[in-house]
Amino acid sequence: MVYPDSTAGLEHLAKDIIKAQKSNNGAAADVLLRSLILPQPRAWYERVFGPIIANNEGALYERAAASVPPTLAREFLDAEQLNANSMEARRFDRSCDDNAGELTFGILNARLEKVPLYEIIFVKGDKLLRFASFAYVDGGFRFVIPPKLEGNVFPPPVRKTASNAKLEHDENRNELDRVTIGGNVQAARAVNKVPPQYPDIARHERLQGTVKLHAIIGKDGSLVHVYVLSGYCSLAEAALDAVRKWRYSPTMLMGNPVEVDTQINVIFQLRQ
Repeated sequence: MVYPDSTAGLEHLAKDIIKAQKSNNGAAADVLLRSLILPQPRAWYERVFGPIIANNEGALYERAAASVPPTLAREFLDAEQLNANSMEARRFDRSCDDNAGELTFGILNARLEKVPLYEIIFVKGDKLLRFASFAYVDGGFRFVIPPKLEGNVFPPPVRKTASNAKLEHDENRNELDRVTIGGNVQAARAVNKVPPQYPDIARHERLQGTVKLHAIIGKDGSLVHVYVLSGYCSLAEAALDAVRKWRYSPTMLMGNPVEVDTQINVIFQLRQ
Protein backbone atom coordinates (compact mmCIF):
# COMPACT_ATOMS: atom_id res chain seq x y z
CA MET A 1 0.00 0.00 0.00
CA VAL A 2 1.37 3.42 -0.97
CA TYR A 3 0.40 6.34 1.24
CA PRO A 4 0.78 9.72 -0.52
CA ASP A 5 2.69 12.66 0.92
CA SER A 6 -0.38 14.43 2.32
CA THR A 7 -2.43 14.67 5.50
CA ALA A 8 -4.94 12.25 3.95
CA GLY A 9 -2.12 9.80 3.31
CA LEU A 10 -0.92 9.91 6.91
CA GLU A 11 -4.49 9.60 8.23
CA HIS A 12 -5.03 6.54 6.01
CA LEU A 13 -1.82 4.97 7.32
CA ALA A 14 -2.81 5.62 10.95
CA LYS A 15 -6.27 4.13 10.39
CA ASP A 16 -4.76 1.03 8.79
CA ILE A 17 -2.44 0.54 11.79
CA ILE A 18 -5.32 0.86 14.25
CA LYS A 19 -7.50 -1.43 12.13
CA ALA A 20 -4.78 -4.10 12.10
CA GLN A 21 -4.36 -3.80 15.87
CA LYS A 22 -8.11 -4.02 16.50
CA SER A 23 -8.38 -7.18 14.42
CA ASN A 24 -5.35 -8.70 16.18
CA ASN A 25 -3.52 -8.88 12.86
CA GLY A 26 -0.08 -8.51 14.38
CA ALA A 27 1.76 -9.30 11.15
CA ALA A 28 0.02 -6.52 9.20
CA ALA A 29 0.47 -4.04 12.03
CA ASP A 30 4.15 -4.93 12.35
CA VAL A 31 4.77 -4.33 8.62
CA LEU A 32 3.13 -0.90 8.80
CA LEU A 33 4.93 0.08 12.01
CA ARG A 34 8.30 -1.04 10.66
CA SER A 35 7.73 1.10 7.58
CA LEU A 36 7.84 4.13 9.89
CA ILE A 37 11.54 3.59 10.71
CA LEU A 38 13.62 6.43 9.26
CA PRO A 39 16.28 5.10 6.84
CA GLN A 40 19.79 6.51 7.25
CA PRO A 41 18.79 8.77 10.13
CA ARG A 42 22.15 10.45 10.61
CA ALA A 43 22.21 11.63 6.98
CA TRP A 44 18.61 12.89 7.20
CA TYR A 45 19.20 14.85 10.41
CA GLU A 46 22.36 16.40 9.02
CA ARG A 47 20.56 17.52 5.86
CA VAL A 48 17.56 18.92 7.72
CA PHE A 49 19.07 20.17 11.00
CA GLY A 50 22.84 20.20 10.59
CA PRO A 51 25.81 18.11 11.78
CA ILE A 52 25.54 18.73 15.53
CA ILE A 53 21.92 17.55 15.75
CA ALA A 54 22.88 14.67 13.44
CA ASN A 55 25.50 13.63 15.98
CA ASN A 56 22.89 13.87 18.74
CA GLU A 57 19.43 12.77 17.55
CA GLY A 58 20.75 11.11 14.41
CA ALA A 59 23.08 8.88 16.39
CA LEU A 60 20.36 8.26 19.00
CA TYR A 61 17.96 7.16 16.28
CA GLU A 62 20.51 4.72 14.86
CA ARG A 63 20.85 3.09 18.27
CA ALA A 64 17.09 3.10 19.01
CA ALA A 65 15.66 2.24 15.58
CA ALA A 66 14.57 -1.24 16.66
CA SER A 67 12.45 0.25 19.43
CA VAL A 68 10.45 2.53 17.09
CA PRO A 69 7.79 -0.05 16.03
CA PRO A 70 6.92 -1.30 19.56
CA THR A 71 6.93 2.25 20.94
CA LEU A 72 4.56 3.48 18.24
CA ALA A 73 2.43 0.34 18.65
CA ARG A 74 1.79 1.27 22.28
CA GLU A 75 0.94 4.85 21.32
CA PHE A 76 -1.58 3.73 18.70
CA LEU A 77 -3.08 1.33 21.25
CA ASP A 78 -3.44 4.26 23.66
CA ALA A 79 -5.23 6.18 20.91
CA GLU A 80 -7.53 3.22 20.28
CA GLN A 81 -8.36 2.97 23.99
CA LEU A 82 -9.10 6.69 24.05
CA ASN A 83 -11.95 5.93 21.62
CA ALA A 84 -11.34 9.31 19.99
CA ASN A 85 -14.16 11.25 18.39
CA SER A 86 -11.81 12.49 15.71
CA MET A 87 -8.35 11.96 14.25
CA GLU A 88 -6.58 14.59 12.22
CA ALA A 89 -3.16 14.74 10.58
CA ARG A 90 -1.53 18.15 10.36
CA ARG A 91 1.21 19.17 7.99
CA PHE A 92 3.62 22.02 8.74
CA ASP A 93 5.49 23.48 5.79
CA ARG A 94 5.99 27.00 7.11
CA SER A 95 7.73 27.65 10.40
CA CYS A 96 4.93 29.80 11.76
CA ASP A 97 1.61 28.15 12.57
CA ASP A 98 0.10 28.82 15.98
CA ASN A 99 -1.89 25.58 15.64
CA ALA A 100 1.40 23.72 15.96
CA GLY A 101 1.68 24.37 19.69
CA GLU A 102 4.33 26.03 21.80
CA LEU A 103 7.02 23.37 21.41
CA THR A 104 6.73 22.87 17.64
CA PHE A 105 7.78 26.27 16.30
CA GLY A 106 11.36 25.92 17.53
CA ILE A 107 11.78 22.62 15.70
CA LEU A 108 10.26 23.98 12.49
CA ASN A 109 12.35 27.14 12.74
CA ALA A 110 15.54 25.12 13.26
CA ARG A 111 15.22 23.35 9.89
CA LEU A 112 17.99 24.11 7.42
CA GLU A 113 15.91 22.51 4.69
CA LYS A 114 12.18 23.19 4.89
CA VAL A 115 11.14 19.55 4.91
CA PRO A 116 7.42 19.31 5.84
CA LEU A 117 6.77 17.78 9.24
CA TYR A 118 3.53 16.08 10.24
CA GLU A 119 1.72 15.23 13.45
CA ILE A 120 -1.41 13.23 14.26
CA ILE A 121 -4.02 14.55 16.71
CA PHE A 122 -6.57 12.31 18.45
CA VAL A 123 -9.37 14.13 20.27
CA LYS A 124 -11.92 12.80 22.77
CA GLY A 125 -13.87 15.62 24.42
CA ASP A 126 -11.30 17.72 26.25
CA LYS A 127 -8.64 15.00 25.99
CA LEU A 128 -5.99 15.17 23.29
CA LEU A 129 -3.23 12.83 22.13
CA ARG A 130 -0.58 14.32 19.87
CA PHE A 131 1.80 12.07 17.90
CA ALA A 132 4.81 13.95 16.53
CA SER A 133 6.75 14.02 14.39
CA PHE A 134 6.58 12.37 10.97
CA ALA A 135 8.34 13.21 7.71
CA TYR A 136 7.90 11.84 4.21
CA VAL A 137 11.22 10.25 3.27
CA ASP A 138 12.07 7.91 0.37
CA GLY A 139 8.45 7.36 -0.63
CA GLY A 140 6.93 6.79 2.81
CA PHE A 141 6.06 8.32 6.14
CA ARG A 142 8.78 7.97 8.80
CA PHE A 143 8.76 8.71 12.48
CA VAL A 144 11.41 11.26 13.47
CA ILE A 145 12.66 12.14 16.94
CA PRO A 146 12.23 15.89 17.45
CA PRO A 147 15.67 17.42 18.06
CA LYS A 148 16.47 18.83 21.47
CA LEU A 149 17.56 22.43 21.13
CA GLU A 150 19.12 22.65 24.58
CA GLY A 151 22.56 21.65 25.72
CA ASN A 152 25.49 21.38 23.31
CA VAL A 153 23.70 22.20 20.05
CA PHE A 154 25.65 25.16 18.67
CA PRO A 155 28.89 25.17 16.65
CA PRO A 156 32.00 25.64 18.77
CA PRO A 157 33.32 29.19 19.10
CA VAL A 158 35.55 30.44 16.31
CA ARG A 159 38.98 31.29 17.67
CA LYS A 160 41.31 33.68 15.93
CA THR A 161 45.03 33.24 16.43
CA ALA A 162 47.55 35.93 15.67
CA SER A 163 50.32 33.46 14.88
CA ASN A 164 51.19 29.79 14.92
CA ALA A 165 53.26 30.44 18.02
CA LYS A 166 50.09 31.41 19.86
CA LEU A 167 48.11 28.37 18.69
CA GLU A 168 49.29 26.00 21.40
CA HIS A 169 48.46 28.54 24.09
CA ASP A 170 44.96 29.02 22.63
CA GLU A 171 44.41 25.26 22.50
CA ASN A 172 45.11 25.11 26.22
CA ARG A 173 42.48 27.72 26.97
CA ASN A 174 39.84 26.44 24.51
CA GLU A 175 37.43 25.69 27.35
CA LEU A 176 37.46 29.40 28.24
CA ASP A 177 36.14 30.55 24.85
CA ARG A 178 32.53 29.97 25.93
CA VAL A 179 30.84 29.82 29.31
CA THR A 180 27.32 28.93 30.42
CA ILE A 181 25.53 31.57 32.46
CA GLY A 182 21.98 31.49 33.83
CA GLY A 183 19.40 33.60 32.08
CA ASN A 184 18.66 35.83 35.06
CA VAL A 185 22.33 36.64 35.56
CA GLN A 186 22.92 37.36 31.89
CA ALA A 187 19.77 39.50 31.63
CA ALA A 188 21.35 41.99 34.02
CA ARG A 189 24.16 42.54 31.49
CA ALA A 190 21.82 43.76 28.75
CA VAL A 191 22.69 47.32 27.73
CA ASN A 192 20.23 47.67 24.84
CA LYS A 193 16.93 45.78 24.88
CA VAL A 194 14.66 46.53 21.93
CA PRO A 195 11.09 45.81 23.09
CA PRO A 196 9.25 43.25 20.93
CA GLN A 197 6.22 44.32 18.94
CA TYR A 198 3.08 42.49 20.03
CA PRO A 199 1.79 40.81 16.83
CA ASP A 200 -1.74 41.80 15.80
CA ILE A 201 -2.68 38.17 15.16
CA ALA A 202 -1.58 37.26 18.70
CA ARG A 203 -3.65 40.10 20.16
CA HIS A 204 -6.66 38.97 18.14
CA GLU A 205 -6.24 35.36 19.31
CA ARG A 206 -5.52 36.48 22.89
CA LEU A 207 -2.17 34.71 22.87
CA GLN A 208 0.24 35.54 25.63
CA GLY A 209 3.04 33.84 27.52
CA THR A 210 6.80 33.48 27.65
CA VAL A 211 8.99 32.75 24.66
CA LYS A 212 12.08 30.83 25.76
CA LEU A 213 15.22 31.11 23.64
CA HIS A 214 18.52 29.24 23.82
CA ALA A 215 21.21 31.62 22.64
CA ILE A 216 24.90 32.22 22.21
CA ILE A 217 25.97 35.79 22.93
CA GLY A 218 29.18 36.71 21.19
CA LYS A 219 32.32 38.16 22.68
CA ASP A 220 31.18 41.62 21.56
CA GLY A 221 27.78 41.25 23.29
CA SER A 222 25.73 40.60 20.13
CA LEU A 223 23.56 37.56 19.45
CA VAL A 224 25.48 34.91 17.50
CA HIS A 225 23.18 31.85 17.48
CA VAL A 226 19.64 31.28 18.72
CA TYR A 227 17.08 28.47 18.91
CA VAL A 228 13.50 28.80 20.10
CA LEU A 229 12.81 26.37 22.94
CA SER A 230 9.12 27.17 23.35
CA GLY A 231 6.54 29.78 22.38
CA TYR A 232 3.67 30.25 19.98
CA CYS A 233 5.09 31.09 16.59
CA SER A 234 3.65 34.59 16.19
CA LEU A 235 5.08 35.53 19.60
CA ALA A 236 8.33 33.67 18.94
CA GLU A 237 8.91 35.46 15.64
CA ALA A 238 8.37 38.82 17.34
CA ALA A 239 10.75 37.79 20.13
CA LEU A 240 13.43 36.76 17.63
CA ASP A 241 13.13 40.03 15.70
CA ALA A 242 13.68 42.00 18.91
CA VAL A 243 16.35 39.87 20.58
CA ARG A 244 18.55 39.84 17.49
CA LYS A 245 18.93 43.60 18.05
CA TRP A 246 19.77 43.31 21.74
CA ARG A 247 23.25 44.04 22.98
CA TYR A 248 24.98 42.90 26.15
CA SER A 249 28.10 44.13 27.84
CA PRO A 250 30.93 41.72 26.96
CA THR A 251 31.58 38.94 29.43
CA MET A 252 35.20 38.77 30.57
CA LEU A 253 36.97 35.78 32.03
CA MET A 254 40.62 35.97 33.13
CA GLY A 255 40.87 39.23 31.21
CA ASN A 256 39.59 37.81 27.93
CA PRO A 257 36.15 38.18 26.33
CA VAL A 258 34.18 34.94 26.04
CA GLU A 259 30.99 33.79 24.38
CA VAL A 260 28.03 33.10 26.66
CA ASP A 261 25.63 30.16 26.38
CA THR A 262 22.40 31.26 28.05
CA GLN A 263 18.60 31.28 28.03
CA ILE A 264 16.63 34.41 27.18
CA ASN A 265 12.98 34.77 28.20
CA VAL A 266 10.70 37.25 26.44
CA ILE A 267 7.35 37.79 28.15
CA PHE A 268 4.21 38.77 26.25
CA GLN A 269 1.29 39.83 28.42
CA LEU A 270 -1.97 41.39 27.27
CA ARG A 271 -3.35 44.30 29.20
CA GLN A 272 -6.57 43.52 31.04
